[in-house]
Amino acid sequence: MSNRITVVTPSYNQGRYLEETIRSIVDQREDVHEFFVYDGGSTDDSVQIIKKYESRIDYWVSEKDRGQPDVLQRGFARATGDILYWLNSDDVLMPGVLRKVRAAFDEHPEWAALTGWQFFIDGDSKIVRFDRMPPEQDRWARWGVLHVSQQTCFFRKSVYDQVGGINPDLHFVMDTDLWLRMLQTGAPWGGIPAYLAAFRHHEEAKGHPSSKWAERYRNEQAELSRRTPEYSHPLKSKVGVQGHRLKQILSGRYLAAARDTRRSAGKKWNDVFGPAEI
Repeated sequence: MSNRITVVTPSYNQGRYLEETIRSIVDQREDVHEFFVYDGGSTDDSVQIIKKYESRIDYWVSEKDRGQPDVLQRGFARATGDILYWLNSDDVLMPGVLRKVRAAFDEHPEWAALTGWQFFIDGDSKIVRFDRMPPEQDRWARWGVLHVSQQTCFFRKSVYDQVGGINPDLHFVMDTDLWLRMLQTGAPWGGIPAYLAAFRHHEEAKGHPSSKWAERYRNEQAELSRRTPEYSHPLKSKVGVQGHRLKQILSGRYLAAARDTRRSAGKKWNDVFGPAEI
């Protein structure tokens, strides 16, 4: 039996972007085993947008929650799919990706997770920059090179359960914490050499340097570094980052991503990848 994918979308007052996110999933509904949307009791038009697509959503709720880790814990506990994935309500999955993901996991039962290439968009859905990153490896992570693009990361439920799932005490680096624990299992990570998803940069995003959460984000990063010194040695990290940069150049990935950026920067992502015009 082919692997089944469960998708969870956490959302709160992201009505400006939410429909684009939902459409990028439901337009691939034939390759989605389950799709859950957890809204944190939004006061904008998010609920109206969710209701517009509720016939293609397996479960949704709009109620006060304890933040993103709480939502992801509940969503993944509900999941019956073999592969887990979450897409935040301001990011976008590219057309046809879920079929590629299912095929890749079917072909590689040894993979714990997989990632792919990403690109960045702005608040108006215009392309800013492309990145082409290789699959993750524990040995590189121990040299300070962990470049998982969360919106391109799919992982097996069995491995997620094995490592204990999302840490509910972390609200900003819960993804990095999860990736490190998955890498520690020793199971290999795979990759799809294609642009899988768009990460949206805007001032309200949790990871944006000017956001109101920036200080808490830095504090959690520092705490995670203290808890995982094997992945956070300052000198090894400096050497590792430089080695990774050289590898990116020699592999041609850096130049290829720069070429893609020159060709498409400033264009709407759907004009380049299609369709999903809202």
